[in-house]
Amino acid sequence: MHIEAELDEIHAQRLLQLQRRYGQPLSLVLARLIDSDWKQAIDEAERDEPSPLFQAFENAGLIGCIGTGEQLSAAYKEKLDYAEKFRGGTA
Repeated sequence: MHIEAELDEIHAQRLLQLQRRYGQPLSLVLARLIDSDWKQAIDEAERDEPSPLFQAFENAGLIGCIGTGEQLSAAYKEKLDYAEKFRGGTA
């Protein structure tokens, strides 16, 4: 692919500094920058998606929250609503 670009002075200097730092032709420096940004974007997208395990728990109704000022481990039976689980006579 042939790319022609016009950069402002600051970005032109930065690009030339990177070229000197890597000691590579400009095309390889640009490819390196694209790969770096592409990998970062993919990594960020993967972090934004919940894990399959989380999705399975959420779909099963195991993910949620409640507000309580009590020690939940001692009073959870009184605080949680199990009505949804027992509808239809399957207890």
